Formats: sequence, structure tokens, C-alpha cells
Amino acid sequence: MSQKFFDVIVAKEYETTINGNLEKKTAWNRIGRAWPSRSGESISFELFMHPNQRYVVQMKERNQDNTTKNQEVPF
Repeated sequence: MSQKFFDVIVAKEYETTINGNLEKKTAWNRIGRAWPSRSGESISFELFMHPNQRYVVQMKERNQDNTTKNQEVPF
């Protein structure tokens, strides 16, 4: 049985000069993949570590009183 997954990608914008004209470009990099849980309430993911890259994942933590709190997890 094959499990459905999603690519995790990031975009990096940069500028180049072509024939004296400044041109904006975007590079897209696949940095991992993610899977939804069976219940659909959460996702699991794996990140492919690249040299000199920093990853920050922002998640919301559920409390018992149904309020949310932002939590950042650096890698």
C-alpha cells in the first residue's frame, strides 16, 4: 500500500544582471516530505539537511482549554 505524501519546498529569491538589466529570479528547492496522519489532525515530516541551511518549524500546541500557543523548533 502506497502512502500519499507531499513535498516540502522553499523558495529563495535572488537578483542577477543580464545585459545590464537587473532581473529577479526564484530558485525552488525540495527540502523534505510530509505525510498526513490517519485521523487528518496532524502531519509527520522529514527534512533533508543541507549544509549551511537553517530550518525553523512553527507549530501550534493545543492546550486542554483549546487555546493555542505558538512554538518554534529550530533544527
